[in-house]
Amino acid sequence: MCWDESSSFRENPHSQLKLTLSVCPKVLTLDMDENIGLIVQISGVALIALLTVFLRRSLKIVALSYWANAWCILCFGLICLRFAAGQSSLIQLLGLYFVTQYLFGFLLAAGCYSLARNERLKSHFEFAVVPFIAFGFVLPFLSDDVSLLLYIHSLVMAIFFATSYVILWKTHVRTLGWHVMLIAIGLLTVNCIQYFITSLIGAKTMIAIDLVPTGPLFDFILQNLLGFGTVIILLERVLSDANRANAELTVAHAQLKELVHVDPLTAALNRHAFHGYLRQKGEDEGSVYGCVGFFDVDDLKDINDAYGHPVGDSAIRAVVRAIRDIIRAEDLIFRWGGDEFFVLMVGLDCEMASERMSRIDGLLTNISLDGLKTPVTIRVSRAFENFSDLERLENAIEKADAKMYLEKERRKAFPMLRDGRPALPPSTKRSGVAL
Repeated sequence: MCWDESSSFRENPHSQLKLTLSVCPKVLTLDMDENIGLIVQISGVALIALLTVFLRRSLKIVALSYWANAWCILCFGLICLRFAAGQSSLIQLLGLYFVTQYLFGFLLAAGCYSLARNERLKSHFEFAVVPFIAFGFVLPFLSDDVSLLLYIHSLVMAIFFATSYVILWKTHVRTLGWHVMLIAIGLLTVNCIQYFITSLIGAKTMIAIDLVPTGPLFDFILQNLLGFGTVIILLERVLSDANRANAELTVAHAQLKELVHVDPLTAALNRHAFHGYLRQKGEDEGSVYGCVGFFDVDDLKDINDAYGHPVGDSAIRAVVRAIRDIIRAEDLIFRWGGDEFFVLMVGLDCEMASERMSRIDGLLTNISLDGLKTPVTIRVSRAFENFSDLERLENAIEKADAKMYLEKERRKAFPMLRDGRPALPPSTKRSGVAL
């Protein structure tokens, strides 16, 4: 605010009004245009305050709490200024206006601080506003020169806006709302400093200092720019949180899908995964052919009875590991139930698959199992069946299963078919401790 030739004030960057000093000390008078400008300004601030209050009810963002309070307090301060204008008996309202301006500046800076951290200021930082509140109430009584009071007030507000600018810059949010707020706060800072310098030296040197435009329209735009910048940055935070939550849900869905389709004991695929594979491949174009290998662990019941189920589970995992060591990367292993597994080998016929799987006996000979001190040999019965397309795949699995059981019965009837020693010593008894 600065003096013109008729001893009236130009625009005040804090009240965004053109205030005129009458001949009576501490009396602010407004003409019709200035009254309209003030009413428009109050209406704009009230709309922003209502918007932030409604957002506060649904968004749990700490910065929004500070900014909603800031806009409500600013609206109240402008109303106080409207009543103080032209009323010398209500000059105390001018002090209340100063206080609301300082609270607005402090809450604006607090919101910028909590934007990146989403946490409230510590209590000792919140008490830092108390001296400014006391100063605001005392300021109208320090001088009868309203111009002096206003340019001191502009310096204080410049400090608040500059602090908010620095804090917001350090958040490194770098979004549209962040840029809008940064521009608005930067212009407010320059406007306050420009007014302070004009009030301090402009009247003496008669040098016009206009770093930024002034006038009711520019102040209305600047104030609304700051308000909409706060709303935009809050909505961007909500969008960011929603995207983060969506990413977490996607990961959780993938984990849940894995739990549904993967056997927890062996990490092999289960029946759900097999039927899902059939549905997926049935929708794809092109034919799928190959063979199915069916596997069953021999004498698993004897292992469970002799050593306990934990050792039996360890034996099942050892069989799956051995199968994985042999099959190709594109082959799929499914746990069909209990100690039964089948491997889907696309593009491979029975003869080639049987030759490849002959290595499994060597991989399961004299192996160590968790819970046992001595190595054991595990035997696996197996059979293979070709399929020419997916429609015949389940039928091929049933045939492989039947052939595997015939092989299993033949191995039991003729023990000499087994290589090496039996999986369990004949004299072994069930024990709860490692042997």
